[in-house]
Amino acid sequence: MSVEVGWSRDSGILVASLVGRIDSSNSGECADALRAGVGNDDQTLLLNLSRLDYISSAGLRILLLTSREFEGPGQSFALCELSSGISEVIRVGGFSDIISVYDSQADAVAAIA
Repeated sequence: MSVEVGWSRDSGILVASLVGRIDSSNSGECADALRAGVGNDDQTLLLNLSRLDYISSAGLRILLLTSREFEGPGQSFALCELSSGISEVIRVGGFSDIISVYDSQADAVAAIA
């Protein structure tokens, strides 16, 4: 199964909505899609994971590497709308200590806009 990345903007913030699964078979494809969708002027990226069904350690690595691209002054990276299963993986893996996680897209946009 593959991962699909849909793009939108919410109050000027670039939002990538991930659909499907991220595992070792498609993590490179996901990373490429995220890199291709972010423009040079984009300072903030919000990943909406409401339709992400599964994430492996390879997917977690993609989240971490992508977050590092938004660590500069005036830059932000966040996750929102995680399912309970994905949320548990993020929490247990310690990623919620280094990546901001919000219950809703509206909450994330309000916090990082």
